[in-house]
Amino acid sequence: MGLMRAQNRQGASHRDGSRFGLKVAEPVENGGLLEYFFGKDGKTCLQHERFVQFLRDLHDEILRLEFAHYDYRSCGTISAKDFAFSLIASADINHISKLLDRVDEVSNEPHIKDIRITFEEFQNFAELRRQLQYLSLAIFSYGKVNGVLAKKDFQRASLQVCGISITDDLVDIIFHVFDANRDGNLSSDEFVRVLQGRETAGCIPREPGLKGLMSCCANCTKNYSSAKRLL
Repeated sequence: MGLMRAQNRQGASHRDGSRFGLKVAEPVENGGLLEYFFGKDGKTCLQHERFVQFLRDLHDEILRLEFAHYDYRSCGTISAKDFAFSLIASADINHISKLLDRVDEVSNEPHIKDIRITFEEFQNFAELRRQLQYLSLAIFSYGKVNGVLAKKDFQRASLQVCGISITDDLVDIIFHVFDANRDGNLSSDEFVRVLQGRETAGCIPREPGLKGLMSCCANCTKNYSSAKRLL
């Protein structure tokens, strides 16, 4: 747990485990999660697969709560505009204004305003976010060779590199929000920058912004060669 805290910017400032702002002065390790993992006496061995499954279940539950936040009428689907809001939820404050304007425009776009996004689609995109380091490497490599990244290129990268199928409806909304000059192509740097804010846990760049992310991606190429199929 100490090692995990050291890899997290917020946790690094509380390496001793103290929980400031609470009435208790005991370290985090004395909480219920440690007992759940290691038993009341702290001597039970935690199997790796059990811990991995715990993280998967936690991620899925958080995702369901997020989807339910937008699906407040329990319809089983969310609107195109709400999905667009979820896309920019972690955007940098310096760029949020223009992104909000694009989200507001969703209601006026005949081809996307009536789209309804299912939880399965929402979940697939969340999984794509988790593999952002691989996806970004693919789309920047493809964009560098071809100059642009069209919708079909994005879907191809998602499927071939990440093994995730992204529906046409999802792509239409993504491109509406992240096609800055409305030329039909993805503004890749903006797209990656915004999504990086959501998925930093698995890839903590030493440098901020896009440069840091690409540096992280470069390290991944040593063990991940699927992106080459796009070149």
